[in-house]
Amino acid sequence: MKYFFILSILIFSHNSIAEEKKLEHFCKMNTKFYETDKNEWSQKIIDYDFYVLNNNEIKVLDKETKKYLYSFKIILNNNRVLVGYFSDHKMINIFTFNKITKFAKYSNTYFDEQGGGQIGVGKCFTKTI
Repeated sequence: MKYFFILSILIFSHNSIAEEKKLEHFCKMNTKFYETDKNEWSQKIIDYDFYVLNNNEIKVLDKETKKYLYSFKIILNNNRVLVGYFSDHKMINIFTFNKITKFAKYSNTYFDEQGGGQIGVGKCFTKTI
């Protein structure tokens, strides 16, 4: 009976961990950006995938570079919206996903010697892993 209990806990734990990453979204964002504060705005479409990890961070993959952006700490996650941010000594990044309209917004602002930043808005679609 003791082994059955331990086995049940292990199976339940494994399933809970596996469930966390099953819901992933694909977003196509119309993005405006500038490399430094002195540059003109540029524009392009950037494709992102994102998912929630451990109910406390948002992982965002830039499909073009195949690199993850900084992990966003979740500050709001309910049935209407998902909001996360990352900040350090030179930048702040914000990611929001409106669960009702299925639109996401990603922005970053650099406050180092160069400056620069970007804002992207786009429709997201659910994908199942």
